[in-house]
Amino acid sequence: MTTQLRVTADDGLLLDIDGHPALAGPAPVRLEIDRARRDQLQDPEITGSADDQLLVSGRVRDTGIAVSWTARRLAGRSVWELSMTLTNTGADPVAVARMDPLQARLMGGSWRTLAFRSAWGDEYRPEHGETDVDLWFETRAGRSAHGHSPWVGLERDGAGLVVAPAWSGNWHVDVTEGGTLTAGISNWLFETEIGPGDSIIAPSVVIAAGTDLETAAVELTAAVGSDWVPRSPASDRLDVEWNHWWPYEDAEVDENVIAANADLAAELGFGYATVDAGWFGPSDAGSFWSRCRGDWDLVNEIRFPAGLAALGSRIRRAGVRAGIWIEAEAVGRDARLRRERPEILALAVDGRRPDRSYGVGTESLDPDDPTFLGYVCCGSEQGRRFVRESLESVVQRTGAEWVKLDFNVDPDAGCTRTDHGHGAADGLYRHYLGLYQVLDDFRVAHPEVVLEACSSGGLRTDLGLARHVHCTFLSDPDYTEHHLQVLWGASLMLPPASILHWSWSQWRGDYPPAKLDFAGLSPEEFDATLRAAMLHRFGVSLRLPDLRPDQRESLRRHVTVFTHHVAPLVRDGVLHRLTGQPLRRGRGERTPAFQLSADDHHLLAAFGLPGSTGQTFVRPRGLAADRRYQLFDPFTGTRSTHSSAELADNGIPVPARTGLLSSVFVLLEPSDT
Repeated sequence: MTTQLRVTADDGLLLDIDGHPALAGPAPVRLEIDRARRDQLQDPEITGSADDQLLVSGRVRDTGIAVSWTARRLAGRSVWELSMTLTNTGADPVAVARMDPLQARLMGGSWRTLAFRSAWGDEYRPEHGETDVDLWFETRAGRSAHGHSPWVGLERDGAGLVVAPAWSGNWHVDVTEGGTLTAGISNWLFETEIGPGDSIIAPSVVIAAGTDLETAAVELTAAVGSDWVPRSPASDRLDVEWNHWWPYEDAEVDENVIAANADLAAELGFGYATVDAGWFGPSDAGSFWSRCRGDWDLVNEIRFPAGLAALGSRIRRAGVRAGIWIEAEAVGRDARLRRERPEILALAVDGRRPDRSYGVGTESLDPDDPTFLGYVCCGSEQGRRFVRESLESVVQRTGAEWVKLDFNVDPDAGCTRTDHGHGAADGLYRHYLGLYQVLDDFRVAHPEVVLEACSSGGLRTDLGLARHVHCTFLSDPDYTEHHLQVLWGASLMLPPASILHWSWSQWRGDYPPAKLDFAGLSPEEFDATLRAAMLHRFGVSLRLPDLRPDQRESLRRHVTVFTHHVAPLVRDGVLHRLTGQPLRRGRGERTPAFQLSADDHHLLAAFGLPGSTGQTFVRPRGLAADRRYQLFDPFTGTRSTHSSAELADNGIPVPARTGLLSSVFVLLEPSDT
């Protein structure tokens, strides 16, 4: 496959795939300046190389705005980050309400589209379309993956494209005007002012190309893994994590629960034991976590009488590293912070109603105060300082080396205050720029810490945040059918090392799809729940003391296999989808299969879900021609050798499912015999 990206003064952005045009003109950007659409650059200057970075500089016609537009190639692959800086060279302020770094026409007729609707427990619900009608994909919830996920795939014969806005707030991807593709930050209730001599940076958009959509997605995730997400020795260890949340929530957790599970986690080979919500707030056995968010200086001493420092020390004495949950941006309605630090609160001064395009998921809003948005505005210096100091304090007190950063808030259009250093219509934009800077500063100050992003599960999953954290949590529910559906979708955008999701948890709460009698599971069923979560960073949220002895021994084996055999593939590999997407409620593919590959080393995994019938075969992709491979089951030790042609023709058998769930989990390594 060959791809070429070019920009010309006459034709705008041009993208060829194997010599055939996929994108063309009319101009690489779309702007709205002082309430007028502006697309044309006056006397554009084009410099650079398509093999590295293209730069287009010019002035927007009839304005004082200078544009610097860049297409940076990622990791030498068919992937480009499109970014743009706007500078006001005039004498008067200029209002910008749209700043899309991508505008181009789709070439070659109608394209098929794949997008994903996204809500709590309903992430990565596929939505198919055709570009012969106008299409709009967007989020207005104020967090990137509540509405649609910020990833759109397009495909026609011989060509596949991915468009991914790298932004954690509101965004859009539109196909209108008979095939004109535009993407960038949403212009819904957004406007920012550029003063004379000032500049702003538009959120970037990443595009990837291939001969089909799967190839384009693999190009994207490979480039993101090697030239986008933060790396560190701590993150690259890929230690397995235990978290207390779903079995205990904030109702049954205390020092003894954490200690007992940390002891067993160490025995089983885990690297981290993470304390989730419930450690903070007033010292009250009935304290509810969401209402006191923001009071991070308070420790619930009914649950943790010895305090955070002692809790962290106890976890380390068990033989694992400590982890801690915090929702550093959030403010609960009963939080002392809300009363004592009103200057840092994000407010909708106009008391607007949330947009009807999504169901509001903010925890602990105040029905008597419609201006209260439930978060700290990082568009203000004081807000950024509070979030930074909250992260710093909780790490210092616990000695934590894993931070789970949650965000159970829908900011909608964001803060409309004008005393924060932002305008009335760009508070959300400034919040996320501020948050990104706080996270970058934190990682520099604490290279020993693995930083995980979470947002009511997976409702802030995007390439913007992925650039500033080590991994992203996919979804609150984790029952295996749902997990495989969201993994199928998320792996089109994120590499395996950027993905964290737990195996099927022992849910304490009343959520029927997640209910499972662990005591009644067969060994094969329990193993399948674990293996489904081993194609990326591996973690569990289980009552370790309550597992059957054989289940604890199985968990030990799976942690060992992950650490020694799977983690090297996760660290530098990509995930291929070998089948269609499984879907919740017994729909979609019922024997989904995946291939995790790094260089010429591979893991094939297939799962029998309820509704699967009979034996099937999984055929690996991308094996070297005329090479022999050893097929190795890391749990039984069984080995056999096959040629790549045999594997392509015959596949690997996936026996008919017995029981609730079944799995096949085998390694493929080049063999000299």
